[in-house]
Amino acid sequence: MYQSQNALLKEIDRAREMMVAAAMETGYTSEETIYRSQELDRLIYEYQTLCKETEIQRQKAKVLFRQMILLTKKQYILAHA
Repeated sequence: MYQSQNALLKEIDRAREMMVAAAMETGYTSEETIYRSQELDRLIYEYQTLCKETEIQRQKAKVLFRQMILLTKKQYILAHA
């Protein structure tokens, strides 16, 4: 799996270029073009999965940050009550 979304986007661009080149050279329904298309589909799916995982991690971090803020406020209130 790729470490960053940018690296994966570059790979998607490369795969897309290779697919287009194969289509122009061997035809849109050739085995090579279909193979390149499937490779591109796989990379796009991997990118979407990575984006989803990243969003889930962001949401978890937001929740933890909010909990920390609330706990800090609670401790402050109790200390000054």
